[in-house]
Amino acid sequence: MADGKARRKITAEELGKHNTDADAWMACHGLVLDLTKEFLDEHPGGPDVVTALAGKDGTQDFEDISHSDSAREWANKLIIGYMAGAAEEEEEELKTKRIPKHSEAAKASGAGGLGAFVPAVVVLALAAAAYFFLKKA
Repeated sequence: MADGKARRKITAEELGKHNTDADAWMACHGLVLDLTKEFLDEHPGGPDVVTALAGKDGTQDFEDISHSDSAREWANKLIIGYMAGAAEEEEEELKTKRIPKHSEAAKASGAGGLGAFVPAVVVLALAAAAYFFLKKA
């Protein structure tokens, strides 16, 4: 948690107000991060890629980059609250939740495995069958 303070519920409206380089918050996995000047100055991709998401939910962008577990630990230090709108039992979890590790996030999103490979093999097999069938005719 940022500064060791207890997390609080933050509305989308309040999140949206923190959308400048000098005052940047971002939601990620239901948590709200305060993107401090120190963080922005040290971010490997530069401050602009992060501040473009200030005041918004950047979960998808965060996961699209496939941040390392050390980057996720760094992000955990910036958590100041959680997004309003969660069910009451989820809200209790958000008070202590952390940014998921890379492997956990990949499992949750269905990344990895053979998902995109199987349809390609099926199409290739059908094409080969059609080629041989039509060649005989």
